[in-house]
Formats: sequence, structure tokens, C-alpha cells
Amino acid sequence: MNFLKLLFHCFIPFAVAYASSDCQYYSWCSDNNILIRFPFQIQGLQHPYCGYPGFQLTCSNDSKTVITLPYMGKFFVRNINYLRQEMQVYDPDDCLPKRLLSLNLSASPFIVTSLRNYTLFSCPTPHTGSQFIPIDCLSNSTSFVSAIPSLNFTTSLPDSCHVLKKLSFPVAYQQNFSDDLLSGDLLLTWSSPDCRYCESQQALCGFESINSDQVSCFFDYQTGKYTPSTSLYYFLSFF
Repeated sequence: MNFLKLLFHCFIPFAVAYASSDCQYYSWCSDNNILIRFPFQIQGLQHPYCGYPGFQLTCSNDSKTVITLPYMGKFFVRNINYLRQEMQVYDPDDCLPKRLLSLNLSASPFIVTSLRNYTLFSCPTPHTGSQFIPIDCLSNSTSFVSAIPSLNFTTSLPDSCHVLKKLSFPVAYQQNFSDDLLSGDLLLTWSSPDCRYCESQQALCGFESINSDQVSCFFDYQTGKYTPSTSLYYFLSFF
């Protein structure tokens, strides 16, 4: 058993050295931009096991960080909070309400955690009132689109107006709907993989091994790179 302990301590430096040769600890699309690390990765620049499925990012021609969501299309990434496992994204065309009309995250690892019900309606002239939120990017010269909280939608609309749709909108950071809608940001969260413990310990989160779908913490990543090691995983399991 003493021999095994000695072998264990001799093996660890080798495993760490081997684990520093492949996956970059972080990358980015431009200087002073968003740090990209596990579970995210820049698509096509690293091995698939360096990131988690569904967390692939790309860089636009003007060096913006881009995520493409199934059924939803491309969004620009404004911020990633790894400790809270939150990502803030916005519409490249600055019309988030239009994108939310067809909100569908069923094929992605992301969810929205706070929803409020609103009614969208269209009128031939702007509708005034403190409860009405104009949505300019959905309006034109003959149709003015507004939103109102469904709970407050108790008065009858003029005959010239009509309801477009009743929707549940995600609300970021529990701010009021007007701020969230007009700022054009959508807050997404994820629960899997759960890397919050690694982040709280200032450790690198990654796959336990190349052939594993379980994540673990890596505490030695001074070289800026690591490789999930099959040998390390099974060797530790032996003890």
C-alpha cells in the first residue's frame, strides 16, 4: 500500500503536466472582451471535449461573441457570469421583442427563470398611458405596437386596435418590464453542467476525462491549458 501511495504522488505531477497541453483555460473574440471558458468554447478552435454540448460560441467579423440558439438564431453575448451560471444576450438587430414572439429554448441547455405575462396590441395611432409600453421596432407608419401587463389589461381597446398576441416575457434581474424590453437584453441561465463549486474555489471546471460526461475541478492550470485525462480519472478511481 505504501508503494501505491508513492506511485500516486509520482503520478500526479505527470498527470498535471499532461493535463496542460490541450484545452485552453480561456479564450476571447477580441481584446478586453468576454472571457470564454468551460462550459463554453469557440467552435472549431478546440477539441469538442474542451466544451460542453450546446455551449459553442463563434466570433463575428467585428469581433463580437455570438451564440446560435436552436429555433432562435444568433444572439450577441454581452456578459457571462460563470459563478451564477448566467449569460446575458441581445438581438443583433436591437429588436428583442420580435425574437421573443417565437421564444423556444427546448433544444438548448438554457432556460429563463422569471416570466411575466403581457399582451401585445396594435393601433393605427400611438396609444398613450403610463401602463402602455411602446415597441418601436415592431411598429411602422400605419401600425403602432404596444405592450401592457396582462393583469392590468382590463379596459377595452378602441375599435381600431386589435390584440396581436399574449406572451410570457423573460424579465432579467427582476427589473421593470419596460427597462428589460427596451434595453434589448435577455438573461439565460443553465443548470447543467454545474460548475459553481469549481468557480467558487477559483478552479477550472472541465470533463473528468475525454470519455466522460461528468465534470470535475482542476486546481492546477497555470499553463493556461489542460487536457481531460482518461488515465488520471481511472487511476484515482483505483484508490
